[in-house]
Amino acid sequence: MSNQSLMGFFAHADDIEFAIGGTCLKYVEKGYKVDYIMSTNNMSGVYHKVENDGSISRIPYCPQKMEPIRKQEAAAGAACLGSVPLHLDYPQRHYYADGEQKKKISIGYGMPAPQGVDCSLPNIMIAHEYKEEVTKVADLILERDPEVIFTHSYFSDSPEHYATALLAAKGYAQAVKRGYAGDLFFINEVCESSFFLRNHIQWDSFIDISGYRQKQFDLIRCHISMVPFPERMDYLDYTPMCGVKDAEIFSRFRFGSGKIPNARGELSQELLDNYIQGRWFDPGL
Repeated sequence: MSNQSLMGFFAHADDIEFAIGGTCLKYVEKGYKVDYIMSTNNMSGVYHKVENDGSISRIPYCPQKMEPIRKQEAAAGAACLGSVPLHLDYPQRHYYADGEQKKKISIGYGMPAPQGVDCSLPNIMIAHEYKEEVTKVADLILERDPEVIFTHSYFSDSPEHYATALLAAKGYAQAVKRGYAGDLFFINEVCESSFFLRNHIQWDSFIDISGYRQKQFDLIRCHISMVPFPERMDYLDYTPMCGVKDAEIFSRFRFGSGKIPNARGELSQELLDNYIQGRWFDPGL
C-alpha cells in the first residue's frame, strides 16, 4: 500500500514550486505528504533586488551569502506544504567569488573550492557517475516509499537539472530492482518564452491543477530572492492539449518492461486516467 506521499527530487530551491507546485498543493489538501528533496547545495546564484521603480537588479552573491538565503527560502516553501527540505548538498558546478568583480568560477580542473563550502561530495554534474551516490538515492526512495517521484527532464536547458534527472533515474532504477513499486515521471518545464527549446518533447500524462495557479504563485513567492514577481511567469494555456487551462504535464520513465503499473493511490490514478503514451506538444505557438 502507498504511504500517501509524493517525492519531488529537484536541483535547486524553487524548482519544486515551479515544476510541481500545483500538484503538491492539490494533493497536500487530499492528505498527501511531500518529500521535498534538493540535490544541490544551492550555493550559486544571483540575488534579485527590487528597486524603488519596480525594476530588478541582479546581484551575484558568493556562496557564503547565497546558500543560507536559498536554504531558508526552501524551508519556507516546504513548510507551506507541511514538509521539511532534505538537502543532498552536491556542490553546484560554479559559484561567484566575493569581491568587486563577482567572477564566476567553475568547480573542477584545479580551480579552488569556495571557502566554507564542503566539497567532499562530487559536484552535481558527475554525482550520477558514482555508484555510492546512486545507492544513496535508491536507499532514500526505498525508505520514503513515495507513490510517485517527480524530477527534472533530460531535455532541460539547465545542466544541473538534467544531471539531477540522471541521478534520480539511476537511483529509481536501482530501487525498482530492490522492490520499489512506485513510478517516476519527468516534468516538462514549458512556458511560452522557452517553448522553442522544447517543442520536440513528448509527454504522456498530466495533473489538472485548475484553481491552484494563484496558490502556486503564492508558494513560489517564498523564493523572493530568485522570483520577486511570480505572476509575471508565462505558463502556457494547456486547454488545446489537456482540455484544462492549468495543468502540469509529465513524461513517464520507462524502465524494464515499460508496462503501466496499477495505481497505488489517488495521485497515480489521476496520472493513469490521463495517460496517453507519446503525445507531442502542440500549443499552436
